[in-house]
Amino acid sequence: MSLFSYAAAQGSIRARLSQLLDRATWDRLLEASSPSQVGQFLANTPAATAISDGGRIAPQNLRAGLAAAARSLTRFLPPRAAELLDWYNRRFEIENFKTVLRAVHYRLAPARTISSLIPLPFTQWRWEALAQAGSIQELIDQMGASPYARPLENAMERYRQEQRLFHLEIALDLFYFQRLIRLIESLGGKDAVHARRFLGRWIATQNLLWAYRYRIYGRMTPEEIINYTLHRAFAVGLETVRRIALGSPLTVEAARLGFELSAGRSEVEALTELEVLAERERWKYAAAMIGRPLFHLGGVLAYLWLLEAEVRDLSVLVETKQTGLSGPEIASRLIRAA
Repeated sequence: MSLFSYAAAQGSIRARLSQLLDRATWDRLLEASSPSQVGQFLANTPAATAISDGGRIAPQNLRAGLAAAARSLTRFLPPRAAELLDWYNRRFEIENFKTVLRAVHYRLAPARTISSLIPLPFTQWRWEALAQAGSIQELIDQMGASPYARPLENAMERYRQEQRLFHLEIALDLFYFQRLIRLIESLGGKDAVHARRFLGRWIATQNLLWAYRYRIYGRMTPEEIINYTLHRAFAVGLETVRRIALGSPLTVEAARLGFELSAGRSEVEALTELEVLAERERWKYAAAMIGRPLFHLGGVLAYLWLLEAEVRDLSVLVETKQTGLSGPEIASRLIRAA
């Protein structure tokens, strides 16, 4: 049954691949003189749905397209793989919840908040009502029996004491990734292999980045770093986190994951470099995978990663066009530049 499922998925993916932006289009985008000209160049491409009436690119609409693609492919998959992909896709809901949490915390206008959310027509949430909550506790109460409510409730005591959104946001992140890990571990056969190679490595890298951000930017104690990271994250578990918390250099731990960072950089610069290297590795691996038969979960994840890289690069391109950077300067910041 899974072979037939993935045959249908492969057909859908092959049709969708032609909608990704080609090299000629990217060259034109890099040569564009302004964000509005970027919008003009994209008007006749599948990315046109992300262009507003004023001709500007809306990054949240690009991410909505990515979420919709993942949801569409989920229906082709065997039950366990479908459950995994569905939960992986919930990260867009998590992004929206964080936006709403910030809006309620800072008492921002609901209309402004709604305009910045990722449009998710398939979600159960009435974002307008949540954004109008008078307090964080009221917002959580509106969530009822949602699985997201419990981690937020557990973090409320620290939030009340310190009035820091960090405790609520990291509670959501840890809950999301912990369940994603359990779903990956529940798979068997080739699906398990591909899920670990694609998602397991992504999770490990995220955990590594968290730990170093806490140490470098947050100046957290070793105990705090351990408390706010994943203890089971494939190649970067509790042992790695402890080493980081106790001062292990970023170059050393990155090398354990196979990333060679440039010598002579500060930890802040090296952390940024690691993020880019990890994203480029994902893009290269996905591009190599997509050229093979796709009768497995890896094919689905490879396509979604290519699409996510395109969404990320379009967002970066629009942002950097506003700063006046040249095409070559922008190209060096794109994932597909490697």
